Parts: sequence; C-alpha cells; structure tokens
Amino acid sequence: MMMKKRYLIYISLLSLSTLLYSCKDNWEVHNEVENVDNTVNLSQKLATEANLSVFNGYVKSTGYDIILANSQNYTVWAPTNAALAGLDPAIVSDQTKLKDFVANHIALTAYPVSNKPDTIRVKLLNNKYANLVANQFEEATIAGGGKFVKNGVLHTIDQALVTKANVWDYMLASTDAPLQRDYIKNLSTMVIDTANATIIGYNTNGNPIFAPNPPLIARNTYWVNVADLRDESKEYTYFMLQDNAFTSESAKLSTYYPSTDPNFNASFYLAKDLTIKGVYKQNQLPDTLVSVRGVKVPINKANIVKSYKASNGIVYVLNALPFRLKDKVPQFKIEGEKPLFFSASRTVLYRTKVDNLGVPFNDIEVYNHGVAEFAAFYAKTNLPVVKYKVYARAVSGLPGDSQVAAFTQRYFFYNPSSLAYTLFYTHAITPLIYTETYCGEYTPAQFGNLQFRLTAANSTGQNVSTLILDYLRFEPVLP
Repeated sequence: MMMKKRYLIYISLLSLSTLLYSCKDNWEVHNEVENVDNTVNLSQKLATEANLSVFNGYVKSTGYDIILANSQNYTVWAPTNAALAGLDPAIVSDQTKLKDFVANHIALTAYPVSNKPDTIRVKLLNNKYANLVANQFEEATIAGGGKFVKNGVLHTIDQALVTKANVWDYMLASTDAPLQRDYIKNLSTMVIDTANATIIGYNTNGNPIFAPNPPLIARNTYWVNVADLRDESKEYTYFMLQDNAFTSESAKLSTYYPSTDPNFNASFYLAKDLTIKGVYKQNQLPDTLVSVRGVKVPINKANIVKSYKASNGIVYVLNALPFRLKDKVPQFKIEGEKPLFFSASRTVLYRTKVDNLGVPFNDIEVYNHGVAEFAAFYAKTNLPVVKYKVYARAVSGLPGDSQVAAFTQRYFFYNPSSLAYTLFYTHAITPLIYTETYCGEYTPAQFGNLQFRLTAANSTGQNVSTLILDYLRFEPVLP
C-alpha cells in the first residue's frame, strides 16, 4: 500500500513537471504582460482611445461592441483614424461589408506581441485567417505591446486591412487568365448532398446508406484531386497562366494526354501542377518549386505579370511557364510488393531485403504455391501515350531465400483491342543478379490504365514456378 502511494505521488509530480514545462511560453507571456486593467473590457477600452475613435464608431454601428463586452477573450487590431482616412466609402456605406471589415480585425483569444519570428495563423471573426509575425499583423505594424484588459488585448495598427479574397474567389473574379479560369471552374461532378440526404442504414465499413434518389450537389473536382483553394486555414502559391501560355502548354501535353475527359485531358495535367503548398513571396521564389501533386515547376520571375496577396496565399499571373516534358511525362515504377490481386489464394511473402550495395529494398515472392501459371495482377492509372523502355529487377538467392535455382517468369500486358493479355517479356532470373534487365519497348495503345500480369511458369514444380519481383521501371522516350 505504501509502495502504491509513493508511486502515485511520483506520477503526480511528473505530470505537474510536464505541465509546467509545456506552459513555459505561456508563463513567459504572462510575466511580460504588465499593467493589465481588470476594471474594463475591450469595448470600454476602445471607447477611451481618441486615435481609434473612427474604428470604435464602426464597432458600435455593427454591434461588435456588445461582443467585445462579453466574458470571452478577444484580440482587437484597431487601425488608427489616420489609417482609416482612405478606406473605401463603399465599405463604410454598406453594413454587410462594414461588418466584415470590422470582423477582419478581431480574433477570439488574446494574442500578445511576440518577440519570436514564428508565423501564427490567426482565425478572425469573419472566418478569414491572418498572419501574425512579431509586431506585424498582415501588412500592418503593431504599435507598442498592446493594452490588456479583463477580456483580452487591444492593439493599435497603422493600416486598415480590407478583407482579401481567397485564391479560389480571386481566380473566379479575375479576367487575367480566362481560359484557365473557365477550365477549372467547369471541372464539376455531382455528388450526394450528405447534409440533406436521408440515411437509412450503414454498411459493414460504417459508411452511411442513403435512401433512393438522394439530393445531389455539384462539386469541383479540382478541390478533390488537386487542392481546395477555398480553404482559408491553408496557404497556397497559385499560378494563373495568361491565355497564350495556357494554350501552348496544354498543346505541348495533348499528344501524351489525348483524353476527351476534361478531368484527365492535357489541360488537367497542366492545371494540376499550378498549385504549390505554402506562400512564396516574389523575392523568395526559387528557380524550381514542387506542386501539390509532386511535379517540379520551373520559375522565371521575369514572366510574372502581376500578383495578388490572397487571404489563404498568393496568386501570380504569368505570361509563360514552360514545364519540362520529363517532369510532366515522368518515368515510373510498378512495385512488385503492391499487387492488386492474385489468380489464386496462396501464401505471399512481402519481403525487405538488402542488395549488394547495402541498400534495402522491398519485393514480393510467391514460392512453392503448386499452381501452374500462378499470376499476380497490377495496374497503373492514367498512363500517358508515349513509347517506354521497360526494365525489370527481380533478385533471388538472397540470405533466407529458398529460391536458389534459376527460373523464368513472364510479363503480360493487357491489350484493349483484343481484350486479352499479351506476352511482353520472358524473364530468365539467375540468383544474385542485382542489376535491371531490359525487357523491351512498350507503347500504350491509348490513354488510360496499364494492366499488367506477372505470371509463373506453366508448372507446379517447386523452384520452377516461383514469382519474384522488385519492380518494373518504365522510362519514357521523349524528344
């Protein structure tokens, strides 16, 4: 009993120590805050600041004075009267716009000025986000350390921050790149309106089953397949190509992506790589970025026509963005350890091995399965139409491998014309050969899926009907 009591005391002390350590920054902030006026709230404090009287008038006329008087903690970044002198009269005269403008300067939770260079993404009361870095609130500079009251902090800033459009809304409203804008705008599909559909049950995976003829809504496939440029909580760098650039780059890809489906045609394979995670200011742009889909994007600052700082990133309008063909029509591998299914149910070994250079790799082995022409099936979606040189690697005879004799296996590619698998290559595998084997050239008959079958010998014999595959590598032959 005494041991248990000591154990509980130890755990309690450890938890307290961890809590105090994790709250270190908060304690530092607390200790840095001086002269907190616990007698007034933010609404009352704002009313006493003569140089913030114009903003205070906007706060009262929109009803935010009531919100800033309640018990929750807020931060207000209030523009000075001088900063508001040039505010668009269309905002002041429109109650809806004015309310959004005021909310664009208020956040739930107290944010003191930090002496650290870290960027904090702050959610504002109009559901937009702003960047807070040291004494910078977006483009505005914060004067002093703020005035703390019983329900938050009041900061004075030197600029009025008009609500920015997000990347998606800016693109839709822009006339700088109409071909790209209209193409992406029209990437729509109909999906079930789950908010209004009637659920009549759930399937074995726990997914809802909807009543027949559920209501449908349109959804843009760019949001799903690339990035949701409406998302205010994330930040993107987005490139808009003027019509000549969009047309020429799409044409460059049309030979390789001749699909008539707008979700998979040449324009899609161009547009999908115009979005980058994170914000890159013009003076920070490197010569190459990587798109959200993993493709290298070459950058030439001289091609930038204009830019726009959005609420969730930055938009650049360019007159040219010449992608490299090898990045848009890349080589790829079909990994042996990632089959779709098998011709029969047998024990399959998914192995991690080390090659002769000490490099680990993963592969698949099916040994002593007793099935003539046992097969593993694979697929590659959205294959560009181009001639490929095909290489295979299959390593047998490594430590722990029962397969120490030479054997053969075959690679079949599905032919959409004959609706059958056609033999592509017979691979004679000698133990402990680590190099790739050149299998020949392959050109897809059409844009779409590559279906591939790894097939064992027409034998049930042990050491004869084995399958082993590290990968098949497809290298495009480009001009």
